[in-house]
Amino acid sequence: MSFKTFPFIVEDSLEDLGARISLARRARRLTRPDLAAKAGIGLSTLVAVENGAPTVQIGSVLMVLWALGLEGTFDCLSNLGSDKDLSAYMADFVPLRVRARRRKAP
Repeated sequence: MSFKTFPFIVEDSLEDLGARISLARRARRLTRPDLAAKAGIGLSTLVAVENGAPTVQIGSVLMVLWALGLEGTFDCLSNLGSDKDLSAYMADFVPLRVRARRRKAP
């Protein structure tokens, strides 16, 4: 099995996230099996999350964050409000109302 090569910044970010999750788990005195069970994922998946594996599903990462009581970080992960280009685009092109299209008469 071959894995896609990821940019270094992505690999570094995943490793940092995994290390922080591991630190949060240990600070809460949770074992890996306990956290995996609480998050509803397998132990090997948790190990992959903590190792920063790029193939882990985002849902698994979010479940681990939730199980650690870090669900407040979801907003940081999904907040695009700080993207000025996206905000400008949305302000200019996103309609205020969306209407259903009329069907042409047969």
